[in-house]
Amino acid sequence: MQHNIRKLNMIESQLRPNNITDENLIAAFQKVQQENFLPDSLKNLSYIDDHIKFSKDSFILKPLIFAKFLNIIKPELPDVILEIGSGGGYTTSVLANLVNTVYSIEQDKDVYDLTTKNIKKNNCINVNVFFFNYRQLNVLDKKFSKIIINGTVNADPLNLLDQLNVNGKLICILKEENSSSIYLFSKKTSGYEKLKIMNASAPILINYIDKEEFYF
Repeated sequence: MQHNIRKLNMIESQLRPNNITDENLIAAFQKVQQENFLPDSLKNLSYIDDHIKFSKDSFILKPLIFAKFLNIIKPELPDVILEIGSGGGYTTSVLANLVNTVYSIEQDKDVYDLTTKNIKKNNCINVNVFFFNYRQLNVLDKKFSKIIINGTVNADPLNLLDQLNVNGKLICILKEENSSSIYLFSKKTSGYEKLKIMNASAPILINYIDKEEFYF
C-alpha cells in the first residue's frame, strides 16, 4: 500500500505538473511497480524525484527525465526499441508496456544479472536483455526504430546512431562543456540531424572521451 501511494504521488506531483499527460505513458508507469526492480536495500527509494544509483556507473533515471524521453520520442506499438542502461529492468518494463519489442543493454554484470532476474519474475515476454559494453554496440547485427540512452553521454553517440533505421530516432542527455541537455537525434539517409530539446542532467552513462573502465 505504501509503495502504491508513492507511485501515485510520483505521477501526480512529478509527471502531470510537468506536461506528462499522455494517458498511454501514464498507464505504463502505473502498471510497473518500481520497488519490484530494486534490491532490498534500495526499495525505500522507490519513486523518489531523483536518480537511484546501484553503483558508481549504474542507476535508474529519475522518473521525470525518463518520462520526458518517452514524451519526446513517442513510442508506438510496432516499434523495436533499444534501451541503453537497464536500471535493473524498471525502465525496460515501462517500455515493454508501450511497444511490441524491447532490447535492453547493460554493461554492469551485477545489474545485468538483476535485470534478467527481474524481467523473468515480472513476465516481460517481449524483452531481450544483453550484456555488452555500450561503446561496442556496433557489433549488433540489428537495426532499431528508436533508441533510448538512460543517462548522459559526452559526445554524439555515433556507434548507436549506426544502429538506427533511416528516420529512426535516438534520445539522450548530451554533456557539452559546462552544460547538459536532452537531445533528439534523427537518422537520415546520409548522416543525422540533432535537435536540442531542453536542459537536463543525469550521471554519465557512456564516456566516449576519456579512458573508460571495461567490464570484462
